[in-house]
Amino acid sequence: MKPLFKKIVQSGILICACFFQSSESLANDQGSEITIVYQLKDIQTTDWQYQALDSLAETYNCTSRLQNNNHNSSITRYEFALGLHNCLKQIENSISSPDLITWERLQQDFAPELAQLKDKIDAIEATITGLESRQFAPTSTLNGQVLFILADSFEAEDKSETFLGYRSRLDFNTSFSGQDRLEVRLESRKIGRLDRATGTLLTRLAVDGGTDNRVELGELSYIFSPLNNTQVLLGTIGVGLNDIGEVLSPFSSSGSGAISRFGRRDPATLRGSGGAGFGIKYRFSEKISASAGYVIDSRDIANPKAGNGIFGSSASAIAQIVVEPEEELALALTYTHIYQKTDDVNLMGSTGLKDSNEPFGDNATTAHNLGLQLNWEVSSGFEIGGWFGYTQALQQRGGDDRATILNGALTLAFPDLGRENNLGGIIVGVPPAIANHDNSSLIAEKTPLHIEALYRIEINDYIRVTPGIFTIINPDTKNGNTIWVGTVRTEFRF
Repeated sequence: MKPLFKKIVQSGILICACFFQSSESLANDQGSEITIVYQLKDIQTTDWQYQALDSLAETYNCTSRLQNNNHNSSITRYEFALGLHNCLKQIENSISSPDLITWERLQQDFAPELAQLKDKIDAIEATITGLESRQFAPTSTLNGQVLFILADSFEAEDKSETFLGYRSRLDFNTSFSGQDRLEVRLESRKIGRLDRATGTLLTRLAVDGGTDNRVELGELSYIFSPLNNTQVLLGTIGVGLNDIGEVLSPFSSSGSGAISRFGRRDPATLRGSGGAGFGIKYRFSEKISASAGYVIDSRDIANPKAGNGIFGSSASAIAQIVVEPEEELALALTYTHIYQKTDDVNLMGSTGLKDSNEPFGDNATTAHNLGLQLNWEVSSGFEIGGWFGYTQALQQRGGDDRATILNGALTLAFPDLGRENNLGGIIVGVPPAIANHDNSSLIAEKTPLHIEALYRIEINDYIRVTPGIFTIINPDTKNGNTIWVGTVRTEFRF
């Protein structure tokens, strides 16, 4: 138990004991001893004892707490004894000779109360010592989140139907040692995919898709610290590269961050095959940490058919180093190696242009990805950041073509905008697009541009509403018209 917490506990219990201790209980505690009448009287603000302690407290700059009772004409002897005790503890070695007689008389007059305080302090310290020696008991907590999303998309010649969707989550977090966490997540969702209406992945929301009205196991993972400065993650469901590597963007959360899928994080290095895997993070110092891990498609874990299983599955490996030269500045360099088997290719996690996700069609593909992230807290109300992602993709079946895929974004965050815990945001970026390819016909003719604005409003501790809009310029649709997407996301937490 930390010293500060220990002092707070002691002070709180002492104050409660002194305020509520009655003269009758004191007589019972002292057995057959008879309390003198004057020792039961309250201390008046005009009494010499009160004025003497108040004067000495001011002289020696000690905290008597008597000033908290100036609105009353009297205080109990136990309140006075507590103030006397506080001052004595602070200045017991610095009392000058002229004031020594006054101090001694006060201690003598209030000796029974001071003795009782000492007994209570000794009892409290013994209790605290016992608590510190006990092991942390296994504890589980339940956290819930429900999202309601109202959204629609618009373009120059067409308009989709406005729709309403939801996502609900229940997170059960259990700790066995106080330094670990077992997380079990149950999830259900039904949110329309705008890409099916617009014809482009560029319009996907941060949260979409459905579970066919079923409650599914969304995550099963365990985090623990076997050594100092070391954290290990093990998971069988719901583990992604972003759980192993660190995302520096303030808009990374699917429930309270960016409203678009692309706007949440770098798709080159922090998306990819995921589901089951492990990760390890080691902190070298307050300014430098590193992470590494390996993730595979959880659907293939128990499938030993040819091409599947642990070693035949689509898989991703990650290595990352994070540097924080200043408390307000953080940079991360991330490398990932991704293999996706035939008919399971989706390099950019369904963001960006379609060809950037399948640069060689459905043929098995390997990708080397390099990403750079930055976030700088310029002031308490403004942060600037972003990322750049580079991908070198290699065809593994049906040919040996190569492709280069680029993406990047600039993020501007405005914490506490208008009110504490609100968040304003602007995201401007280039979604994943093929910059070079052995088949030149697949190189993007026009560079897509993503522009997003959102404003998260905290109604209270349990409700947040986020209206937002983003536009896609040069999408990979048949007509290539600019597309607008508007949404209102309401988050309930409990």
